[in-house]
Amino acid sequence: MTISTENLSSMCNADLVRLQGENRQRKREIRQRVAALVNSRVAHQIGYEEYSASRNSAKEEATACEQQMAALRTEIARRNR
Repeated sequence: MTISTENLSSMCNADLVRLQGENRQRKREIRQRVAALVNSRVAHQIGYEEYSASRNSAKEEATACEQQMAALRTEIARRNR
């Protein structure tokens, strides 16, 4: 769920705070999936190829999540000046 900065500027404060909460939850879920992935790999339940592909996908998703959080923080800070 990526939202452009143009869309953020048109949202009300309540929506920005809601999106921040959703983004935090999404980041938490990514961390949990990565932990389960590592545990599966350590237990030899999945091969290296599957682990690597899933890990790369999780990294990309986490990066998008972090970028979204940065955009939300910037917009909220801009409004609080």
